[in-house]
Amino acid sequence: MKFYGNDIANLARRRVRPAFVDDPLFGSVLEALPDAAALMELDGRIKQVNSKFEMLLSLGKGELVGTELVSHAATGGQIIQKAAAALQQLKRLEASGTLPSQRFVVASLGILRTSDGGAYAALLVLREPNRIARAAGSGPDRFRFQDDGGLSMASPYVPAPYLQGLMKSGALALERGSPILVTGESGTGKSEFVRRLCKAGEQGAAPFVHVNCGMLGDAQFEAEMFGIEPGSAADSSTRGKSGYVEAADGGVLFLDQVTDLSPVSQARLVAFLETRTYSRLGSSQRRQVRIGLVAATNAHLRQMVVEGAFRADLYYRLAVVTLELPPLRGQTEFIRVATDSFVRRINMARRPALTLSPEFFRMLQEHDFPGNIRELSNIVEHAAASADDLARVQDFVVPLRTPPPAPTVVQPPPLGSAGLKNLVQEFESWVLEKSIAENGSKRSAAKALGIDIATLIRKTNRKR
Repeated sequence: MKFYGNDIANLARRRVRPAFVDDPLFGSVLEALPDAAALMELDGRIKQVNSKFEMLLSLGKGELVGTELVSHAATGGQIIQKAAAALQQLKRLEASGTLPSQRFVVASLGILRTSDGGAYAALLVLREPNRIARAAGSGPDRFRFQDDGGLSMASPYVPAPYLQGLMKSGALALERGSPILVTGESGTGKSEFVRRLCKAGEQGAAPFVHVNCGMLGDAQFEAEMFGIEPGSAADSSTRGKSGYVEAADGGVLFLDQVTDLSPVSQARLVAFLETRTYSRLGSSQRRQVRIGLVAATNAHLRQMVVEGAFRADLYYRLAVVTLELPPLRGQTEFIRVATDSFVRRINMARRPALTLSPEFFRMLQEHDFPGNIRELSNIVEHAAASADDLARVQDFVVPLRTPPPAPTVVQPPPLGSAGLKNLVQEFESWVLEKSIAENGSKRSAAKALGIDIATLIRKTNRKR
């Protein structure tokens, strides 16, 4: 009868350990495996790892070998904690979860034993199911705006039939590796649209890294985007840091409000997109990644390019496929669907249940919603907070009521002794400046005057 003992001291005394475990060449066997793998000592120390294991934990071999597995819970999350606990008890483990880098993995811990049942080591394997599926050539699943089980309290996102075409175009672009630029007014749901497009958070989904570009200053750009090399002069923690790009390898890097990047950061982003290679801060080693790229903005990006506020070469790399989300105003049927969805979501945790009066609903239908879907959600949530069981007209509160801007008065140029040509140019410049002030932007002014935007910019720059 076989006996599976847990006494490590007895195991050491019996010396049943096969010789290959201590052979450095065994590392080549681990390297040949398709998944991340680590050979473990029974006391919880890591003996050998392959490069895929290093990548998943964003640590180098020197930082892993000889250390206790449980000490890497910060970069490995609960899945590493579970594996360390199972190893301590010499038990097999099959578990799945998401690493802090947003990679979904299936962990398998096997206890290696001799023919008489003596344990001598363990093998930890971390497998990425979604990476295997992509390697097999399987395309993304058909998008569903919401789960069949109903609405989630976590998100106000609701079905929008007019977005189905955009979603299909985006899914096809992701499948073919084409960068996507998502545009639209503030509040149209660009971030949530991208999350749904990339299936962020779903089990088995590829890594999805959401980068708020407005939070990236020039001083932090390289460290946040590309990471910090362990032990380098830039590494104050001595453990290094995984950047957004590395965390998104095999998945999608989402650059939200990409127009907030400074010209310096734009140049660094262009350099990365040209080769899809990068170096950690403090390292000269070039690393290559395979990522899908999605960017979003509520700014008029082409106008910014014309005005020199955004790099044209970066625009061309981001806007291979452009998806523009329409505003909420005029979408009367969707306003009804979205409102019903918000009320159902609110009533899941509200007593008494909220009902909207016909007058309240009519005001919703007639409102122009400058804040789009975000403003609609705010109005309904305010009604839920102020009303009892029936939301009436007095519960309809618009979050922001801003008066229209005062018209800018532009005086015509004074008539002096200048020649006719100069007078014509002065009058032309006055007309252009007046039109820009009245229309709010150079692009709108050019459209109102019936001229090309480039012509308008050239003429307005003439006096400088």
